[in-house]
Amino acid sequence: MGWRAAAVRRRHTPKRNPMLKKAPTDNRVFDALGVLLFGQRSRVQNARTTFADEIQYVFSLSKEQLCGFLKQAEMQRVLRRMLHVLKNNLPNTGDEVAGETLDQFILEERGRVKTALAYLHEIAGIFEKSGHPIVVMKTLDHWPDTGSDVDLLVTADDAEVCQIFEKDLGARKQPKSWGDRLAHKFNFRVPGLAELVEVHVDCLGQTGEQKALARGILDRSVLQSYDSFTFPVPLPEDRIVIATLQRMYRHYYIRLTDIVNIYDLLSDNRVDFDRLKAIADVGSVWPGVATLLTIVCQHAVRFGGDSIYLPDCVTIAARFGATRTYLDQKFVRVPLVPEAANLFWGQLIGIGRKHHFRAMMRLSLLPLLATAAFVSFRVTGNDKGVW
Repeated sequence: MGWRAAAVRRRHTPKRNPMLKKAPTDNRVFDALGVLLFGQRSRVQNARTTFADEIQYVFSLSKEQLCGFLKQAEMQRVLRRMLHVLKNNLPNTGDEVAGETLDQFILEERGRVKTALAYLHEIAGIFEKSGHPIVVMKTLDHWPDTGSDVDLLVTADDAEVCQIFEKDLGARKQPKSWGDRLAHKFNFRVPGLAELVEVHVDCLGQTGEQKALARGILDRSVLQSYDSFTFPVPLPEDRIVIATLQRMYRHYYIRLTDIVNIYDLLSDNRVDFDRLKAIADVGSVWPGVATLLTIVCQHAVRFGGDSIYLPDCVTIAARFGATRTYLDQKFVRVPLVPEAANLFWGQLIGIGRKHHFRAMMRLSLLPLLATAAFVSFRVTGNDKGVW
């Protein structure tokens, strides 16, 4: 196809806050990104003033520093949104170097996203024509940004998944880690597509324990347009639950894009809290969902976002808030002990009470998997073969 040849290669190129325990120099860029994404739309005058200060800070950077700032935005999955903010707030004096740098990033991102959407549309179309339900999850939650990989949830046999990718798309199946096998997922490298394609087959969760939740997400999916393409995507409530599984029960860190994405869903009144709780209860992850919502809203307010009312069902179920998180290696981290551990044990007990013994047995393997990943990382500096 014509667009295959045009595939764009990926580039290789304030005050201390009690919520963030690292030194101010370590969270300076993270804070600036947050303020720039939230401050401009705030109704609070102080937030708009802080926004103006951060604009001045960004445009005082050298070209090399500005590129580094934008790379951090890319790491947080907010690059296109940040480029839009900066482009609309270029100094009146006309900073040619900054303007040219922004234009270069905008052009490259536009090409990359256009290519990714075209491939994604082809992949989804093949599965749909083959009679296999498919949902594009996480990847498009960041829109107009996209994720670093393409995440799909499908219902199909393993052999059918591999045939579609290897025979129809000429993709190469990537080696599986122990975690991949437990989670029942594949990774494929598609020629011409910069992003890795991650395929979750019939289940979600780090150990593949969430089968009922996955079926519900597929059944409830809706069609949504992105540029000139239309894709099946999860409902807002399902998006929040999926984000919770990833952030509160697997990685234990939160990107800036998670804060922006979930806050926008809440501020736009797109979330039905009764439905959200019902969905989360299927997987026994309601405490994690409530905790993530609380953390998101508190960090958003810190960045200048307007306060959002959370119903009692959320505030009562939340296990902790943003003051228990910390910034480390450019992400908002959730402490493993006791915060993340308590969420895990709560999920395990909840699944056991429902007599979901398959899910319980698989989930009970997570501490062993995490320990193996930790040892592997300490010995080799890499946990990819495990986690």
